[in-house]
Amino acid sequence: MFDWLWACGWSALALPLAIASLRGWAPKQVRRRTAPWEIRVRAVALLVFWASGLIVPLARWGGLNSEDTTLFTFPAQFGLMMFGAGLMCGSQLGERFRQQAMRSWTPDEVRGGDGRPQGPQSAG
Repeated sequence: MFDWLWACGWSALALPLAIASLRGWAPKQVRRRTAPWEIRVRAVALLVFWASGLIVPLARWGGLNSEDTTLFTFPAQFGLMMFGAGLMCGSQLGERFRQQAMRSWTPDEVRGGDGRPQGPQSAG
């Protein structure tokens, strides 16, 4: 009974959020500060987390007893959780690099230190 409740509850919580994020939906605050690819990578990570949450109930429904379930599902679940965490961390790292690159291009650097535009038109 618990396996059915877990699978239904976990799917009702994680799956709609992952599918909506995969389609590009996000609150305006998130869309304003993150790139669309970052939202989709986080959606894939949420799908991986959803799959890792369903490993144990699926193994129990497959007929494995408790010792076999622990032996076979722990590495699979742990591996999927680490893969999802790696996707999330990679997305966050990419966002930081993008923000750092955007900060490095200030208007003073584009125009030059003295405020005049750089390039061949300012040679005269």
